Amino acid sequence: MNDVIFESTPQALHVSFLILSQPAMQKIQMRAALIRAMEALPDLSGPQRCWLDRLRGARSSNVCFGELDMLEVRGQCSLIVAAVTDRLPRPERAALLARFGAGPEKGLGIMLLVAYARSRAGITSRRVLTALVMRHYAPRKSLDGMSIRDLADRLKVDRNKLFRAARWMACHFAVLESMGIERLHRIFERDGVVEEDPAEHDEAVKRVLAAVRRTSVREAAPRKAQRAQSA
Repeated sequence: MNDVIFESTPQALHVSFLILSQPAMQKIQMRAALIRAMEALPDLSGPQRCWLDRLRGARSSNVCFGELDMLEVRGQCSLIVAAVTDRLPRPERAALLARFGAGPEKGLGIMLLVAYARSRAGITSRRVLTALVMRHYAPRKSLDGMSIRDLADRLKVDRNKLFRAARWMACHFAVLESMGIERLHRIFERDGVVEEDPAEHDEAVKRVLAAVRRTSVREAAPRKAQRAQSA
């Protein structure tokens, strides 16, 4: 990897949205935000770890953002986020905002996906669809009280209908995310933002798809148990 900070498009999106979710701030505050962003990544490459060490105060001759200062780093992240909002079709933009966005941007992505799913997922209630989309993109630690059973009881909706809609979302949102990542990867690769490696791109897409599929797997076991009881 030559002079690029990000190994993959998902990493570029994760870090950029996280940094821009913070207000414009002084150098020390921005440094703290960047450290949190990098520490949130599951796997750091050698150059990324060097950059994180330098942010923490260690000397390093290999800094992935080169000579950019903190405001310039923020500007680079703004360009990455702008690519999502300006260069993607509406459904792909919605899926990536919901997946990687923070605060109002994540909320916008969720609302756009609700509109997208309303005529496709077998449910027309915006309230119910909003709950399902929020559940789909909620962090695992925030899923208490958001199981299909919990939502069905709270919203007074048939559990099987909710389950089918959730499975539809898991499948179709994964496709939208992978299409958006592929489209952005070509742009970021050309601009030197991410590594020029087709294998890396394929692995990035697989990771996103796997993460989304795990969402639907959580409800597969209760569904099978219900079938067994009714048999």
